[in-house]
Amino acid sequence: MDAEPTRAAEVVRSGGRPADQLAGLLDRAENGERAARHLAEVRSALMHYCGLQSCRHTKGPPRRLNRRTYRHSFLLPDGDVRVLWELEHNTHPDGLVRHAVFTDREDLALAEWDVDLAFGGPAVFPEPGAVWRPPAAAALPHQGTEPGLPPEDGEEERRRAYTEGHSAEHARRLLRRAANVNAPGPDVGARLRAAIAHDITIVTRRSALIGGRLVSWSLYEHAFLLLDGSELSLWEIDHTRTPSGAPVCEVYASRDAALDTAVRRIEAG
Repeated sequence: MDAEPTRAAEVVRSGGRPADQLAGLLDRAENGERAARHLAEVRSALMHYCGLQSCRHTKGPPRRLNRRTYRHSFLLPDGDVRVLWELEHNTHPDGLVRHAVFTDREDLALAEWDVDLAFGGPAVFPEPGAVWRPPAAAALPHQGTEPGLPPEDGEEERRRAYTEGHSAEHARRLLRRAANVNAPGPDVGARLRAAIAHDITIVTRRSALIGGRLVSWSLYEHAFLLLDGSELSLWEIDHTRTPSGAPVCEVYASRDAALDTAVRRIEAG
């Protein structure tokens, strides 16, 4: 297996003069010269803001793949806002990071579609904000004794379609509402301050009649993409195994720990 190419230095997309940000965007984009012909008025922009719109990541094999889409908003002197999209990815065989800029959202969608084929899909155009999963995943045999659970790590390549949405704040709130004393500690919270996107997946649900009362629990995976390209998952159990029947949230660092806790509560009767 070839070594993964060295990741290019992170591009600074905030701060500075809007004209300089536009010049940098056009300079690094492979189609920047062509796009510049339609952006003369943007050079006089008064303000600039850039945010991560969506991203996608896989650890491989054969190597780590990344795709990020950034939304650049330029405030013009007449009060209008001009939006540009920047596509960054390393899906070509040489592994080098490439950039492209788009002024039309449909052109961006087509380019993302083409780039995402390197991840193994999607087979259809995704709805805006939808979480993509490989089409064959539903047909894969489940392993272990718990029906409805995904295969263990290593049995299926994990692919995610992350979306931006105040991910570091989401992680902070998730840990804050955890009721269990053995929830992940400050070290995990510190790492998650660098979260730039996240993906929430419901893994399984269970219910049982205990003492004449219906008790239920649900397992969620909260996967976070960090600034350095690494991933970190937290596992949330929502259950009603409480004296009052009120729902409670517990958070664990691993799926096994979360499942073990949930199953033991149900089996305790």
